[in-house]
Amino acid sequence: MRKPIHSRGFTLLELLVGAAVGAVVLLGISLTFISQAQQYQAHASRRGVQANARQALAFMESTLRMAGYGVDPDRAIIPYDSFNAGADAQDEGYPDAFVVHWRDPLFRRNVTALNATTLTVDSPPTPTEPIRRGQILMVICSPGSGGSDQSVESNPPHVFVTVGAYVANPQVDIPLDPTPANAAPNSPLGAPGRLFHEQTTPGFTHACFNSPIRPQVVLINRAAFYVDLFDDDGNPATPERTPYLMMHQGLDNPSATSALGDGVIDRNDAVPVAEGIEQLQVAYMLDTVDTNPPIILGVDTPMGPNHYGENWENIKPGPTELPRGWFFNAGYPTRPFTDQDMLTKRQDDHPANIRQVRITLSSRSSVPDPQIVGDNLMKRRDGSDYPDGTPLANGAVPWRHWENLEVPTPDFTPSGGHFYRAILRQSISPKNLQMSRQFAPVNQGGG
Repeated sequence: MRKPIHSRGFTLLELLVGAAVGAVVLLGISLTFISQAQQYQAHASRRGVQANARQALAFMESTLRMAGYGVDPDRAIIPYDSFNAGADAQDEGYPDAFVVHWRDPLFRRNVTALNATTLTVDSPPTPTEPIRRGQILMVICSPGSGGSDQSVESNPPHVFVTVGAYVANPQVDIPLDPTPANAAPNSPLGAPGRLFHEQTTPGFTHACFNSPIRPQVVLINRAAFYVDLFDDDGNPATPERTPYLMMHQGLDNPSATSALGDGVIDRNDAVPVAEGIEQLQVAYMLDTVDTNPPIILGVDTPMGPNHYGENWENIKPGPTELPRGWFFNAGYPTRPFTDQDMLTKRQDDHPANIRQVRITLSSRSSVPDPQIVGDNLMKRRDGSDYPDGTPLANGAVPWRHWENLEVPTPDFTPSGGHFYRAILRQSISPKNLQMSRQFAPVNQGGG
């Protein structure tokens, strides 16, 4: 008798159990993979946030260290408190802005003829690059051109002017912007302001400008830093905007239709420095003798309304009066160079007295992460508010995230929004602001 043959295989129940176990295993693997991917994305976002912040700080630091080289100290740094780039005006709660100027050490030309409208130089301005509208130039008397006037040797007369039109090679005639100083506004978004329109006041009246020993012209670089918002995709259905740290050189840069520029110097001529910089606060330590220790504008006391580049006011509050802002002697614009007034200006709240610039900025991730609420840089890690300058029992002021920041507008509030954030601070000492005399270049290439 033959043995019965038993079929081999899985029962339905075994298949169901196996499928369930496999599904659980695959689910676990998938969840682990998703979690790892989310962690990687979070770490990548934080690395990007910190990289953007470091890039922004490094660029501003290198520029600030050049501030004042070969430029009058009162023109080296122009501060703006709470600058609304969208309206080109001061507005509480917005990021700060500042403008830096310094001399190009590789540029010098001899001037063969000059008047209030045109400079003529002895050779094309540059061998390869044109000079664009808005470029700042300084015309300075050469050593020996003052004859018996020894003040020309110790502190040569000089005049700052602005180029009025595109100058292509090999053109040697440089047209000057005819805008008078009192009609040239200061703004990080536009052409150089009133401090650089001196062709009529003081003008080329000193005899050294018409001496057989010809004056020289040097080039002044400009960099304005501010925060602005842009709609990256241009789609009205997605109104979200991305903040950028911007730099404006005050030049009519090439446009989409012309390499010569569009004839207007405005916010379209700016270039981005770093993405995701949503808040920028700047404090200035001044070398003054009426307070000990030196005051820090933007920290110890609020700078108040209209205390920024365009609306510096001729005020000097006492030690208990607020607000405290930039102080200029009568006769704006002024230069803290001549012996009779240098000492006075070096003791006031004058931009020429800036000895240190302290920058604090907030950088956020490029895209929001819906898995998080968003970092809050307006509070401590435990969620409590910062004292915002309230002294401790021992009189010390605790370190806080933001110095003199009014309640920011939603676009510039460094909290929430599902963004990762980082905050960095750095202090820069622009040594060139201690210059007390102008100097003429001694090398053919510049000086």
